[in-house]
Amino acid sequence: MAKLKLKYESLTSAIKTLERAIFVFEKIKNKKTKSLPNFIDEDVTYEDIYKAARDSLAQRFEFSIELFWKYLKEYLSEKGIIANTDSPKDVIRSGCKAKLISEEDTEIFFEMLKSRNLTSHIYKEELAEKLALVINSFCEVLKRNIDDLKPE
Repeated sequence: MAKLKLKYESLTSAIKTLERAIFVFEKIKNKKTKSLPNFIDEDVTYEDIYKAARDSLAQRFEFSIELFWKYLKEYLSEKGIIANTDSPKDVIRSGCKAKLISEEDTEIFFEMLKSRNLTSHIYKEELAEKLALVINSFCEVLKRNIDDLKPE
């Protein structure tokens, strides 16, 4: 149980960091003027800051979804629900079968895993932009589910 609590704390910390990245990215994306603060070197452009924030957002998302499925695997194991598997999809599918994750959220988790795989293996500006647009909704699904899977 101690291991599960530690994984839960790591996961909730990662989600908070992801939420902060979403907040920062939205601020940068919605900035009315493209001027930068004086403390930023003149060789750094708005586009540089935007891309750095967007890419940070993608990295934090990848880290969060990775921690989620590994936490879920441990949670299911503690409950005696799952055999040992290293497949994120199988773990999430098992969470759905155990009625811990809704079918709708299961499909969203599969989309998250697909997005994570695309961004971690192939880097394209277009993919990064598309992911940045949906990460906020992905984060909401992560938060909703970790709240329901809190260790006792």
